[in-house]
Amino acid sequence: MTNRFRLLIIDDSPVALSFLQAVFKSASYDVDTAPDGETGFVKALSDVPDLIVTDGLMPGIDGFELIRRLRAEPATMDIPVLMLTSGEVGDAEFTSRVPQPDAMVAKSSSVDPVLAGVKALLDGRVPRPR
Repeated sequence: MTNRFRLLIIDDSPVALSFLQAVFKSASYDVDTAPDGETGFVKALSDVPDLIVTDGLMPGIDGFELIRRLRAEPATMDIPVLMLTSGEVGDAEFTSRVPQPDAMVAKSSSVDPVLAGVKALLDGRVPRPR
């Protein structure tokens, strides 16, 4: 059993996925990754993470459809989801979609907002037993 939080990162960009994996590992999180929404959904069901970081716009199952599927499953319905977007966080393209993520952060060259968003969503939570 570990007392570290386990994150599942889902992004269709191999560069972004690798970068985020390195960032979160260096911040002492256990990290699993998925290259698309379908794989991420299957991984979330088979080994429920403490938090999911997902890209918003992906081919196939995008971040919003992923959240809809997660919320429909008892095992994953309460997992906090932080969505990354290459657009503006307040864009109607994102704010009009349902269901909404627990937090949304714009992709940028700085990882500080992403790390802060993850920390805020995990504050007060206890890591799931492994």
